[in-house]
Amino acid sequence: MQSNTVAVHKSQINVADFSVENQRGKFDPFTVRDGRYVGNDGFVVPRDFEEFYERFPDYVRKWVGKRADWFGSKEDLEDWTQDLIIHLYRLPQTSKYREAGKKDIVETFDPMKHYGANEARFRNYINLCLANKFRAMHSKRVRDALGCPRKLSLDGETEGENLQSVNGGYCHANSAHLKGIVYVAETRACDEAFLREFASFLRRKDPGALSTMEALLVTRTQAEAAVLLGATEYEFVRMRIRLGELGKCFLTGQSVPRHRRPYKRRSVIECRTTRVRLKRMATKAKSVVGK
Repeated sequence: MQSNTVAVHKSQINVADFSVENQRGKFDPFTVRDGRYVGNDGFVVPRDFEEFYERFPDYVRKWVGKRADWFGSKEDLEDWTQDLIIHLYRLPQTSKYREAGKKDIVETFDPMKHYGANEARFRNYINLCLANKFRAMHSKRVRDALGCPRKLSLDGETEGENLQSVNGGYCHANSAHLKGIVYVAETRACDEAFLREFASFLRRKDPGALSTMEALLVTRTQAEAAVLLGATEYEFVRMRIRLGELGKCFLTGQSVPRHRRPYKRRSVIECRTTRVRLKRMATKAKSVVGK
């Protein structure tokens, strides 16, 4: 197996005690030997993922076990480990690093951006890549109902003492969403039944008002309803008032009043003639009273 370091005249650094965050901004010198970065502690940065996996075969598995062992099952840990290994092994097709000829995450390590190429800097970079991917995977798993650890199995019967087994009645009784759906359906059914009864009442008492109700139901505004019926604004106002009277009678049980005929509008000339006649009649009455 290839060694992780080369011979240097500097003391070894304990990675567990070395904090990259505390030394952020301080650049650590490095060299390049045979196409590989060599840090100031003698650590040789792997050239690609294959070399990384050959030197650290259990790195990803231990990383997942340290961070997800308390909330994931054994099968989950294995799945996450394989997904993270695939993530390190292959860059996305849309990655900007593919234009530079790089194929995996390990090849994208840049010591100039990470203030050095020693083992702590390299491990910090790999840990950041793993943490970002794992955070996205865990967030997706939490939103998935099948992957939620608090999920309940939907069975036809609830036998035994298995509290995680529920039936459809339990879901309808405890789901606010299903309760809302049932309430809307019941309200819509009641409204449709009320309209059917009112339409039957109109057919018996005043069939002409039924077209007014239908026009109001299929249109959004009263102006559109008047256009649909081919009535003027004045005519439609009378039709709507008549429909309101019938509605009150339907709700209260009162007798339906007789439908009044439309008023005949007088012309301006007729109004002026009437005023002149009234003035003449008033003048004659005054003269008779004076005599």
